[in-house]
Amino acid sequence: MILGGALMAAIVAACGGGYGSGGGGSSGSAGTCGGVYVACPPPTATVTAPAANATVSGTVALTATATAATQYNLSITSVEFLVDGTSVGTAMSSPYTVNWDSTKVTNGSHTITAKATDSMNDTGTSAPVMVTVTGGMAAMSAAQIFPAPSSKASGVARISVDPSTGVVAGTVSLSGMSARTVTLNRGFAGSTGEALVTLSSRAGSASEFEVPANVALSAEQVSAFAQGGLYVIATSAANPNGEIRGQLAPAGVQVSFSDLSVSPEAEALGMQASGIAATTVDLHAATLTVHVDSAGVEDATAARLSGTSGAPLAELARSPTDMGHFSTELAHVSAADVESFEAGKLSVTVAAAAVPAGAIGGALRGSD
Repeated sequence: MILGGALMAAIVAACGGGYGSGGGGSSGSAGTCGGVYVACPPPTATVTAPAANATVSGTVALTATATAATQYNLSITSVEFLVDGTSVGTAMSSPYTVNWDSTKVTNGSHTITAKATDSMNDTGTSAPVMVTVTGGMAAMSAAQIFPAPSSKASGVARISVDPSTGVVAGTVSLSGMSARTVTLNRGFAGSTGEALVTLSSRAGSASEFEVPANVALSAEQVSAFAQGGLYVIATSAANPNGEIRGQLAPAGVQVSFSDLSVSPEAEALGMQASGIAATTVDLHAATLTVHVDSAGVEDATAARLSGTSGAPLAELARSPTDMGHFSTELAHVSAADVESFEAGKLSVTVAAAAVPAGAIGGALRGSD
């Protein structure tokens, strides 16, 4: 057996001298020399930015350190960054940094890793770093409008709001429609409100829109965004009041849409009615917002939010201008109520004079 300096020379020959077989996994390259089987240590990587559990938005600088087995004459050739296992860019030299557009993912928790590759083509992946994205991607559809337009169009809104300055940035991509306007509006899911920002059509594209430069929201509007109270809506010639819409739900806010169906009692009376309940839960503030739109409920008298046992949690107020619309906004709820919502154990009913127990109703879905 080779001993001392001769053994080290054999290891160097196997790992860094070209006699090893290049690997592609996390284990190092290996070879034999003088009957001794050796393996090169794989490279290592560590994500250094953003910090674990950070809240991020917009363009985020991903940074990592990487180390190769320099004692075997190996070096780092590249560092690839992955978000939820999908590559978002590769840095070829130190400092290893890639700018990531976080608006291309949904709001919520995401995992960042860095994969280093050395000169023997061996790789090593860092420990994951969890971050929370706010102001990320929001899907747009006709289903978020009541009554829903007959449209198969779709869209994606990528909007961010700087909480300290109120500056708004982002884009909206549409498919299957010719938009007349695309605006950022104030209003919780299920409600309508004033337009705050009109997006501009991107040069050379009929389906891409962007927030104009240097647009800022007021402090009150920034607060509304944090509560889930802003949405993007696209109108068309066929649907001037809106063809598709997307509610913006920053980190810690859950939004869902639940269909309401006619009750057996109302159906027995020949009532043909329907409705939708749009729910917004702010997990940080422990508040619940519900907007209910109903159709076909003659002489609707009241709407109620009920808990697991059927006991009422809140009475919904009727709109003075729309007799089929009921709502409650930012109602404080307990942790148990939030858990019941996430488990789909809360429900809404709309009562009528002929059906006081409820003409339509249904369970509220957890977050979509």
